[in-house]
Amino acid sequence: MTSLEDLDVTVDMKENIRVIQQAISDLELGRDSSGNLQVPNPSAAKTILENVDVKIDQVEDYFWRPLDSPEVYTTLKDLSTALGDTSRAQKYERKINRIEANDLEFKGRVEAFYGNHAEALSHYEEALSLAPDHPLAGPGKEKSTKSLEKAKKDMERLEKSMSTKSSDGSFWYKYGVCTLTQGRLEDAIESFDKAISFTPENPDAWAKRGTALESMKRYEEARPFFEKALELKPNSMIAKRGLNYITFFTQGGEVPE
Repeated sequence: MTSLEDLDVTVDMKENIRVIQQAISDLELGRDSSGNLQVPNPSAAKTILENVDVKIDQVEDYFWRPLDSPEVYTTLKDLSTALGDTSRAQKYERKINRIEANDLEFKGRVEAFYGNHAEALSHYEEALSLAPDHPLAGPGKEKSTKSLEKAKKDMERLEKSMSTKSSDGSFWYKYGVCTLTQGRLEDAIESFDKAISFTPENPDAWAKRGTALESMKRYEEARPFFEKALELKPNSMIAKRGLNYITFFTQGGEVPE
């Protein structure tokens, strides 16, 4: 069994996590009735903590990302606190926040692809509250904010002409895009249905109908709309990515590009 000292961090992320978890487990840590970490051998724990700290820095430098285990960081934060190492505890708190912020930024990016910028903005703002310097959440927030501002202006213009455009597929497609941007998903679906009924040859109406359903996590319901969009427009990137996201969220796999 590989020891912490002999760990080659370049081999495998899962092996890194296993060895680090084993080193922590060997300390036989426990928790009291209040949930506070109990450290039977503080001297040994301090040595292990310092060695783990070095290995984690090496892992993060090599893989360009945190360990795929927030639980490890939580235990190390609590261990640092129990040992009175406030600086190290704060370091691991920042790492925990960054992991959560990364997850929130990804959710925001997915919702932005769906066209639901109201939901995307919420995720980006929460990510930034945890990691104000997040390199992707900031630009994402700016983009979604601008999209919402544009949708508001477009909606005002569209509503003025609604009475004369009730049978215009292009009008309902634009209206659907605006309502989707604002997070009004049921309204968006209804609008895209009207767009499809008047202009069934519009592949984007089919594709955006699919992304509205995906934003509601109704993945399998979205599939036929993407497939129809691809029949009409074989190179539709919205439809292709929409199908990729269905696979990702229902079966796992690589994050769609």
